[in-house]
Amino acid sequence: MKKTCPRCQARVSERAARCRKCRYNFPEKSSPWAAGPAYGVGFPLVLMGLFILLLAGSSSTGLTIVGGAMTFVGLLAFFHPR
Repeated sequence: MKKTCPRCQARVSERAARCRKCRYNFPEKSSPWAAGPAYGVGFPLVLMGLFILLLAGSSSTGLTIVGGAMTFVGLLAFFHPR
């Protein structure tokens, strides 16, 4: 399948993010988020947060808060829609 570039009217692939002729960036293919940042940031935060929660147990309130916060932020980053 092909689509038409709105700038130069060239026919390009439906999956194209940019027109080869005029370098127009198709807005439906551009995203402010890089491809896959969640796995690089979210997953390690979740693991470290859970590890801190397991180590802290119920003895340290400060470590429990830090571990919970890291787990929460990691889950937000991990499941963020890209």
